[in-house]
Amino acid sequence: MGTVSRRKFIAATGATTALSLSGALPEVFARTATTIDCLSETKRTERVLVVLQLSGGNDSLNTLIPYGDDAYYQNRFSLAIGRDQVLGLGDYCGLHPQLRPLMSSIENGRTTFVQGVGYPNPNRSHFESLDLWHTAHQMEFKPLRGWLGTAADQLPQNGFAPVLQIGSEPVPVSLMGQRVIPATLVDPRNFRRSIEQIEATAELRLADASAPRASKLLTRLQQTNETADALSARLRAAAKAAPRSTTWPTTGLAQKFKHVADLIAADLPTRIYHLNMNGFDTHSNQEPAHGTLLAEWSGAVAAFLSDLEEQGQADRVLMLTFSEFGRRLRENASRGTDHGAAGVVQLSGPEFLKPLTGTYPSLGDLDEGDLKHSVDYRSVYASILKHWMDLDPNEILGGRYEPLPLFRSIG
Repeated sequence: MGTVSRRKFIAATGATTALSLSGALPEVFARTATTIDCLSETKRTERVLVVLQLSGGNDSLNTLIPYGDDAYYQNRFSLAIGRDQVLGLGDYCGLHPQLRPLMSSIENGRTTFVQGVGYPNPNRSHFESLDLWHTAHQMEFKPLRGWLGTAADQLPQNGFAPVLQIGSEPVPVSLMGQRVIPATLVDPRNFRRSIEQIEATAELRLADASAPRASKLLTRLQQTNETADALSARLRAAAKAAPRSTTWPTTGLAQKFKHVADLIAADLPTRIYHLNMNGFDTHSNQEPAHGTLLAEWSGAVAAFLSDLEEQGQADRVLMLTFSEFGRRLRENASRGTDHGAAGVVQLSGPEFLKPLTGTYPSLGDLDEGDLKHSVDYRSVYASILKHWMDLDPNEILGGRYEPLPLFRSIG
């Protein structure tokens, strides 16, 4: 058997970073290449959940705008969106004009906004509030485990990661389960290697994996390389078999969503995808930066939904967008907004009962200057777990939370 030099070992390790795991390299990809190769060519029918986290605390008041309430304009003296610019969803509230790409989906019943989402005794720390959202307030478990990871623990284990984080950001607590170990894909299409890396990878496959101290890592690297090759081939075959015509924005978020769309088109058995978008901590000079963020968000989501429709997959993919908290009603002296409480959640994919779910929080009845929640975020989770994932929400969420009436029909 051959041996691997230190230089080539490092090169080979770098060749696998497009597909990596949170923490050490465990068993999750041990049979992945074989699993991908053996996947049925028939279309999959299991429902998929795609979760987008808007990190920083999205300003829900300038996202779903209460333009019918004078208190909004009295408190947002430089940041308020003019009534003539708001994309009305009724007489009281409507969307920021940069969210126009979502209007078609809303009009077709494929998107709903849940108003006033939060939780009792709101925490205005980014990290602590995210931990609550990620764990469904179940902070007693050590190490922490998330609601999505716990849900994935109960899904059929098919040899391929049931949970994938798309992008280079740290894997969130929400994806951590007891059995399931989330994987990260930075760019599932980018498995090309330099000449040196190709040589190193070829040598790695022939290396003596039984050598002391190196055997476990070498074996995992070999398996990860094989997985990368199998996944790359699967994506190329899917693209060739059914070319798609969706025009994608060139933004970073749109490219993440395109990766998810490509993986869904390739009929991979992954059930939960997670994406992250940064930049929403808008303490100063909020506009036009916030509007730019909303434009990137809505453009990416609109393209994703269009691609799913073209694939014939729109009815089996649900998308959830959330943020750790909203912003305060009154803008600050720096033409920005500070950490608040209740916010808005967006859902897209299947047909919904109505474009607005829940009740908009009163601008005249505040909690220390912040919107009071009218919907517990765990009721949103319960709706998804029970009606979309066919799982028992009480066990996963550690309590009973009444699901919301969201879906028109999900079969």
